[in-house]
Amino acid sequence: MSAIKELFTEFYLASPRSALRTAAGYTRNPTRPCPHGGDNKASATEEWYILEAYGTLQSRLWAAEALADAAGAELARLLHAADRDSVTAQQRGEAAVRVAAAKQVAVDVGLEIGNRVFEVTGARATANTVGLDIFWRNIRTHSLHDPVAYKRREVGEYALLGRVPEASWYT
Repeated sequence: MSAIKELFTEFYLASPRSALRTAAGYTRNPTRPCPHGGDNKASATEEWYILEAYGTLQSRLWAAEALADAAGAELARLLHAADRDSVTAQQRGEAAVRVAAAKQVAVDVGLEIGNRVFEVTGARATANTVGLDIFWRNIRTHSLHDPVAYKRREVGEYALLGRVPEASWYT
């Protein structure tokens, strides 16, 4: 089941990737600079606030992608083991914990980016015609089917107690 969870994690990362790409296109064109910032710029793309926000969001997305890649590599190593019968419950559980960690971080980053893109695009970007709202809504809706609180608990049990989740449909 961890393979399915890893696939969902990739879905959760696709949404913030697309949100940032869409928001960046909007910021480059119709977004106006803030007239009340005290450091007036000719373009919104020159404002430190917007540049800092994009820098923060892109960095968090890259970190989430790196965690997902590491979890995926560990899972692939186990799935493609020459002797799959040699994979222990502990190894499977540790891979499941890594996937759980990647999933929760991907959801958190996706929701943050889906929310904060409006800070860098402006009030007009909330219009349905712009379509930025779909990124937040998609990840929020999908993540409710498999709440991250349970994944946080799995990671916490491993970090604190060294326990791995038992093999089940859920893990």
